[in-house]
Amino acid sequence: MKTRVILFLFLTSFATFAEARGWSLTVEPTRIDIERGNGVMIYGAFGNPNECSTSNKVFIEKAHPQYDKIYAMVLAAFASNKKLRIYIHSCKPVTWYAVKETTFNTLTPAGAINIIK
Repeated sequence: MKTRVILFLFLTSFATFAEARGWSLTVEPTRIDIERGNGVMIYGAFGNPNECSTSNKVFIEKAHPQYDKIYAMVLAAFASNKKLRIYIHSCKPVTWYAVKETTFNTLTPAGAINIIK
């Protein structure tokens, strides 16, 4: 019995270190900013899937390995009034928009983005 309690405590301790992450709401982007050559900020009623300090904006860093493809996909969705759904793993500051303590939902290489009809 003692072993089970220790095992249970050990396994549940990992849950406290898990990162919040998840899918944004599925919405049409309303605005796209190119942020000083550092990436793209996408506006829309995305919600706050990673519980960052700022909602309804998603940042894609230019350092993302598929940045060009994602940027083209976002522009296509914006131009054709299609909806996007984005899987967020990270909150990061984007100091052009706010102080470094303010974080934005950021698409990382571990995330995903979909165009929805």
